[in-house]
Amino acid sequence: MVMVMVMAVIFTDADNAVINTFPRIMTQTRIIAWLQSTLVLFLLYTNSVNAGDWDFIPRISVAEYLTDNVNLDAEGEQADLITEISPGFSLHGEGGRLRADIDYQMQNLIFLKASDATGTNHQLNADATAELAKDLFFIDARSTAGQQIVNVNQTISNNNINSIDNRTDFITYDISPFLRSHFGGYADGVFRYTYGQAFYDDDRISDTTETSFDVGLVSGNKFRELSWTADYDYMERDRDTVPNQQLQANEQFENAEGTARYRLSNQFSLVGTGGYANNDFNTSTVIENGTYWSAGGLWHPNRYYYLEAQKGSNLETASVGLNPTRRTSLVVTYRNRTVGLNPGPAWFGTFRHYTRRTNWTARYFEDTTTQQNLLQQQGGVTFLGIDPITGETNPDPQPGDLVVGVPFDPVTSLTNEVMERKNASATFGMRAGKTGMNFRVFNEQRRFLTSLREEDTKGFSGSVNRRIAPRTNAVLTGTWQHISSDDDSRDTTYWFVQTLLTRQIRPKLNGLLSYTFASQGEDNNRIKIYWANTIEARLTAFF
Repeated sequence: MVMVMVMAVIFTDADNAVINTFPRIMTQTRIIAWLQSTLVLFLLYTNSVNAGDWDFIPRISVAEYLTDNVNLDAEGEQADLITEISPGFSLHGEGGRLRADIDYQMQNLIFLKASDATGTNHQLNADATAELAKDLFFIDARSTAGQQIVNVNQTISNNNINSIDNRTDFITYDISPFLRSHFGGYADGVFRYTYGQAFYDDDRISDTTETSFDVGLVSGNKFRELSWTADYDYMERDRDTVPNQQLQANEQFENAEGTARYRLSNQFSLVGTGGYANNDFNTSTVIENGTYWSAGGLWHPNRYYYLEAQKGSNLETASVGLNPTRRTSLVVTYRNRTVGLNPGPAWFGTFRHYTRRTNWTARYFEDTTTQQNLLQQQGGVTFLGIDPITGETNPDPQPGDLVVGVPFDPVTSLTNEVMERKNASATFGMRAGKTGMNFRVFNEQRRFLTSLREEDTKGFSGSVNRRIAPRTNAVLTGTWQHISSDDDSRDTTYWFVQTLLTRQIRPKLNGLLSYTFASQGEDNNRIKIYWANTIEARLTAFF
């Protein structure tokens, strides 16, 4: 019951605070109130079953920033002193039939000179799953809130301490009840319904409502030589109207697909795939709807590799998997489909290799999505957690970590168009004694299907941490990104380098000193958009 009271207060206070920051967004107060009531009902039920173990960690962070270019202007540089007071909390744990991970921060910024920029920013990442009927009925709930760059062709920054008119507040949430069923050993299935919304405090991108229904079935243990899977996905997206943009308000995405495998021997199987695609959205390209099928074989002689190939009507695929050692895996898939999303040749691949001290990963994929979808899945706030004792960096901050802002990865514009994207990334991590490091390279190509404009973002980021004393660490982080478009927009290069010194002053009191250099330049005309130097001193107390 204590948990219920805490969460009720949290969401009530959050609603009042968000109303002040998101005046246009929060015209949807009845929806947010419904979300709040639903989450509290989940907590009432699950906490009546078992209190469980929970880590509720309130915190407050106080920081001073001194910057020589608060407005990020190459010609009218203005120094400023900014005070940040950021209360927040994290809630992590599992109890009874509830699992929850919630992190919230209210960032209050006070500018000494640029007083018009003084204000409050809300940053939230929340994810919870409740089991309402044992092994049968579940509900997922997820919400994000934060700030996001609007246009990459304007001045960009990875934080809120710079006074620029190129950021928007957003809030997203979705509720997803689902059933898991077992059909007497013949099949196992998941039936899921999802309702979600995304709101923005900027008229250049529309608020959206998404409703989807997903079914996934796999063959049960009563099938021996024959195994099969069947999936059905249907989603409707409703957009608010956007001024000066002729975009289709309602969009529909539907796909059904099934695959069957019949084992002829321990090494060889027959494989067949069939499906149906039916999509309706605003596009200047030709998207075909209809059926597709293919048939072929799978050869899997041992655990080290396999080959699979299929060919048929409107679809051909080939896949190879390599596992030369138990620590190394590589899967590459080629698909050519003439109906549905991402028509034509497409590639997908994953690579993983790890040793006692290193971890190597790589991934490539192609998909069709929207900016609203990406924010609902990933959130727009990018943070890096730093363990105050070891100095180790973590892209998923944990309770007790020092949390610092890092550049967006990759920087992209907000848009109302459906887009095709090709994303390639590779990461390397190493831990050796008192030193750790993480590096990442990435490239994302986007094609917007209404305007047919193309955008390319490539870059790298990394961090190196060194424990220089039992409770003192030095950290160096940095990123470089190049953003280009095929229209008349300018090509932009963005640099960000930050060096930090962290110290665990007391068990529940951490300190941080940092120096940051950031710059942005326009490559087309060799113009310096801005240079900025910032010094930060921060104390974070946990309770």
